[in-house]
Amino acid sequence: MAKLNGLTFPSILFLIGICVTIFWVLRTYYWQSNVITTTNEFINNLTHELKTPVFSIGLATKILDESANEKQKPVLGIIRQQVNRLSAHIEKVLELASLESGKSVITLTEVDFKPNLEALCSEFNTLVSIEKGDFQYELKGNEYLVKAEVFHLENAINNILDNAKKYSNDPKIHLKAFKDSSSLYIEVIDNGIGISKDDTQRVFRKFYRVVDGDLHNVKGYGLGLSYVKKVIKKHGGKVFIESEEMKGTRVILSIPILK
Repeated sequence: MAKLNGLTFPSILFLIGICVTIFWVLRTYYWQSNVITTTNEFINNLTHELKTPVFSIGLATKILDESANEKQKPVLGIIRQQVNRLSAHIEKVLELASLESGKSVITLTEVDFKPNLEALCSEFNTLVSIEKGDFQYELKGNEYLVKAEVFHLENAINNILDNAKKYSNDPKIHLKAFKDSSSLYIEVIDNGIGISKDDTQRVFRKFYRVVDGDLHNVKGYGLGLSYVKKVIKKHGGKVFIESEEMKGTRVILSIPILK
């Protein structure tokens, strides 16, 4: 068999194959990085441009509300509600893009998160009761000492609760918080439509949405769970999801507690 500098022909082919593979992997990584950077820049620019007209509409609605009659007030209330909803979506997109780019650094501080969680659950309970749903919560133990960015952590939990409400025709939601020697666990169980085993592996991808047939029955952008996973990861924690179609979903957030 022919040799070149002590190497056999199959060995040379093997080395060439390794070099080609490494080149392909690096090229793919570089291309994906450019796509992600371009996408995030586009999202940031677009959402920042949207914030100005949304603010102007909200301000105009507030001014009109001061002189509106009884027939006009409900209409203005709907406009105000939708403006707030659009504003929340814009903030969610900006937060997610910032987390991915690394420009937004989550600053963790020592905090007893139990009062925050109690307030969050109380507010959500009011919202669900207005919509004729049922929400129960149980916060076991005393203080929940963690290192957290309260704003983002509350948003992550709100995303889980909001999904539980949106994907249930007659919402029955139960939140339970408890801790062991190392972690705080926040568990949300619902009686919603559930998702398949395959989709539980995909729902944390950015822009991924579960499809029922050819339709998305619930409107959204596929950003909520992607945001949740990134936030919990920044807190040194993990997200677990268990679900069965037409039987409901169980989501568990685990966050390290302070010793």
